[in-house]
Amino acid sequence: MATASQAVAARPTAWSRVYGFGSIFAKTVRDSRRATFIAAGVLGLIFIGVSRAITAEFDTQQARTELENLVNAVPPILQGMAGKVVNVGTLGGYLQYKYGVFFPLVLSLWSILALSGTLAGEAQRGSLEFVLATGRSRRRVALEKLSGHVLMLGIAIFVAFLAIALAGNAFATLPGDEITVLSAFGYAIWLGLLALTAGALAFALGPFVGRGGAAGIAGFVTFAGFIVNGYRAPVPELAPFANLTWWGWTYNHVALAGEYDWPSVVLVAIVAVGLMAIGIEAFARRDIGVTTALPVPSMPHGLLGLGGPVARALSGNLGAAVAWGLGVGLFGLTLGGAARGFMDQLQDSPQFIEILSTVFPNVDYASAGGFLQLLFVEFGVILAGLAAATFIAGWASDETSGRLEIVLATPLSRARWAVAGAVGMLASVAIFVALTAAGIGLGVKSSGTDASTPVVGVAVLGLYAAALVGIGHAIGGVVGTRFAAPIVVVFVIVTWGLQLLGQLLGLPDVVRQLALTSHFGQPMVGVWDPVGIVAAIVLAIGGVALGTWGFQRRDLRS
Repeated sequence: MATASQAVAARPTAWSRVYGFGSIFAKTVRDSRRATFIAAGVLGLIFIGVSRAITAEFDTQQARTELENLVNAVPPILQGMAGKVVNVGTLGGYLQYKYGVFFPLVLSLWSILALSGTLAGEAQRGSLEFVLATGRSRRRVALEKLSGHVLMLGIAIFVAFLAIALAGNAFATLPGDEITVLSAFGYAIWLGLLALTAGALAFALGPFVGRGGAAGIAGFVTFAGFIVNGYRAPVPELAPFANLTWWGWTYNHVALAGEYDWPSVVLVAIVAVGLMAIGIEAFARRDIGVTTALPVPSMPHGLLGLGGPVARALSGNLGAAVAWGLGVGLFGLTLGGAARGFMDQLQDSPQFIEILSTVFPNVDYASAGGFLQLLFVEFGVILAGLAAATFIAGWASDETSGRLEIVLATPLSRARWAVAGAVGMLASVAIFVALTAAGIGLGVKSSGTDASTPVVGVAVLGLYAAALVGIGHAIGGVVGTRFAAPIVVVFVIVTWGLQLLGQLLGLPDVVRQLALTSHFGQPMVGVWDPVGIVAAIVLAIGGVALGTWGFQRRDLRS
């Protein structure tokens, strides 16, 4: 029988209920601390660094006037690659136009990956049943996990708010450069709500389609919404799709430039709360781990993982591969179908076509492939990277969930398991690429142009994803599988950031060249860079070899 002192010692402290192991909320906060520190630190440093770089590069009124004239001279079809053009001659206006629209994408990735797996991932691993055995209600479990993520996301947003307000006062060198507290708040709350809504969509879908499917669908909606919203004006065919997403609702909320649309921000908040409520209720009412209530045909044993280690590895990621493929394929289908509008718009800008012909003499950007090269590839490779991270997480779950000890108790060597896992992940990549290529092909065909070159160009997504599979496999084998997927996600985001901000921040060219995606050429128009192809193949094969070697030498779950 426990003594009174032992009972008191076992009672969680007030602090442990907020941070630690005293509650599900506290553990969620604790588990999110590294991601929060990274997100908050990166956002703060980037906002301060980019603001300082902008005012240093455009330090006179004449330079600002020339900048404004240059932005206004860009054809409308290309202005959508950045944000809405409002007061771009000021620090806040240019910061919002050129870079501000991209930061919600980065935070959305974090929110999607966190909320797609907070319940569905634990249900898949089987650990959620132990949590529910403590007597807590399902709604309480879901609410505490959700609240923990919202708090940590809020901390990152608060740091971003402080950084913007500080930069807007410290680097305001010309009239109109000051960024008011209201503008900083307006941008920060928009940034946080867009990221939270993306994650809330994944949270709502998780109980129905599982972690991989929820992340894939939410990622598709987020990135596709961003693209179609940017091009809704020059390509009217995209406007109906843009208005289905939170990007379209807040199109006129350009806070750093001094333009506000608070009703649209409130609408996003309401939708986010609604999606979170759906996720909580779905988790409370559905059986744990049952990801679909619809009857489906029986699958072949090979696809169910009963045909050997490779089939088992593939089956674990089959649903995620199909979900990512259908999502990105639908994205490509939408853009491919809008290619005709792009080409018509570009024909009205002969001077810009001449500039493109001068810079890229052997590339025909006035084509469906050129349109996809400008719009699809940059974000397509990011989605491919996140898909690869999902496949890596699925492979790693064998060890992180404790199943691997049982698997290796059979006559299956470590090397064979590791290689089979790599083959299964690469097969998932192939399924993802095939579905994406089908979407691109159908979309381009519907616009009445040749689809062969863009379809072949989709292979760039497979090369990039295969390279990431190799990197994740090497990390999983040498360091530990629990680190594989998070490091791959960080790699994708950091290398994207190098391409986006490297030149403005004055980073050395050798650093900017570390981004693998900068070495593939222009695949959608048939121009390939052999350096990127070889590098991707070497990373894929070499990573699998290194991972297999490392896995044979270390203890499980080390």
